[in-house]
Amino acid sequence: MLNRSLALAAFTALTPMTALAQNNLPRPVETQELSQLDGWSVSALSRADGALPADLWTRSDPDVLAVIFDRLPAVYDSPATLGLARRVLFSGGEAPRGDGTVAVRRRFEALGKMGAADELATMASGAGASLNDPGIAMFAAQAELARGRRAEACARGRGANAGETPPVFFLRLRAYCAAVTGDRAAADLALEFARAQNAADAWYTGAIAAAGGAPAARPPAARYDNSLAAQLSMAAGLRPGPNALNDSSTLALIALARADAAPQPQRAQAAWLAFRRGALSAADTRPILAATPAEITSGLPAVVASLRRIATVTPPPAAAGSEAGAVSALETTSAIADALRQASAPAEFAAVSRFFQREISTLQTAPDVAAAVLFARATLLNGDVANGTRLIASARQAGADEAVLAPLDAALVAMTGARGEQGTMALQRRIDRGAGQPRAAARDVAILAALGAPVNGPTQAFVLANAPQGGARAESGAMLALASAVERGAIGEGALLAVVAAGEGGPARLDAESLERIIRALRGLRLDDDARRIAVEAILAGAPAS
Repeated sequence: MLNRSLALAAFTALTPMTALAQNNLPRPVETQELSQLDGWSVSALSRADGALPADLWTRSDPDVLAVIFDRLPAVYDSPATLGLARRVLFSGGEAPRGDGTVAVRRRFEALGKMGAADELATMASGAGASLNDPGIAMFAAQAELARGRRAEACARGRGANAGETPPVFFLRLRAYCAAVTGDRAAADLALEFARAQNAADAWYTGAIAAAGGAPAARPPAARYDNSLAAQLSMAAGLRPGPNALNDSSTLALIALARADAAPQPQRAQAAWLAFRRGALSAADTRPILAATPAEITSGLPAVVASLRRIATVTPPPAAAGSEAGAVSALETTSAIADALRQASAPAEFAAVSRFFQREISTLQTAPDVAAAVLFARATLLNGDVANGTRLIASARQAGADEAVLAPLDAALVAMTGARGEQGTMALQRRIDRGAGQPRAAARDVAILAALGAPVNGPTQAFVLANAPQGGARAESGAMLALASAVERGAIGEGALLAVVAAGEGGPARLDAESLERIIRALRGLRLDDDARRIAVEAILAGAPAS
């Protein structure tokens, strides 16, 4: 048995000083004049790009914020609530009164859970003394691993002020860092420390041995549950088993997607899942999916087939106005329409809409009337008012049923914020065109009313006679806390409580009463744009089943 004190001294001697460990790390975005950034004031979003005011935390209790950060979803099916959560978490401001140590740690943990690798790494580099917290250092290291920046991740691990008994994550990180650089002795020493803490893990032992050049006769299967396991699996050349991504964190998905050496089709699957979760942009995701070898045809995201069809039919610029160009354009629109048709769940439809946003916004034709409606719906989900208006008009001209177009018209009203007589007329049109499904129409009317559309007597009578259709109630505790946050003007707290109340499924799953209360609460916090996005998403998703 190793002498614990001597082993610790030897292990510490292998690592450079904390100051050296901070070299070559990203710089944070400074959004205001601050004498020194910390875990609250550091930001990844400027005020010009939508960051919340500097007082977003000052009317909140840090212990309450810690609970709220912990309650945020790891996976968001709603682009609207994900965008709201990101906006809050990326915003820096004045610290709340009281001990905020735990809350700051939970803030960084929430960033890690949602897979905001680049923003987390940027903010960690400017967190000041907060980076001494082992929990924040751990999330920062995981973010660097997701970004494929091994040197920076290893520096985070060495620089962490973890004391005499480092968390097991740091021991495994140090073992990985040593193994891939050929230092077997340091890797074994780190694993010995883990064993001394009763945290021995046969998978990590086998994977680290393989990464260090000494694989067992039967090395373990790859694991992708976190970004360290993902990078270790790739460094060791481990093969994935069936359903390898079932338990993957979003940071692990990013690590796989960004690695050219990642196995296929797992890399394509990871890229699409990370994109759907809002952790990768379309600009980053498309080249990854397009690079999938042609011989791989199974186990791929459905969108890859459409992407391949588009790649084979896109005409050269000189042929754009020719007959062949017209045929190619129709093939392109057919490929996108098929991808949208296959996306049965609202979250998947929203992801396909974002993925093909560039093509959809410039469409001049559609293969059929149903496709024209799909394109209009997708454009509205992407927040494009001008092209949404144009595509709704095109679908109407093509003969689309008014009952089918009614929710799209309602979503357009939600986006543009009709008021006064125009708002009253919009509500009446939704009622008239929804005669065949009055309860679904009543749900949309309630949502538009929450946004400020004036409700007259006939509209009230309609809603009273037709209870808005379906949906689940928002989480009651979060809703009660949300009302309190609005009364105090606690912007950051209230915005995140709206996210927690909506849950992982977002506004598409909620009943009309819950939606109305959340939308009104966001408007009360002066977050009108976010309220509109939630309303549009709920309307376009359609009324949930009763």
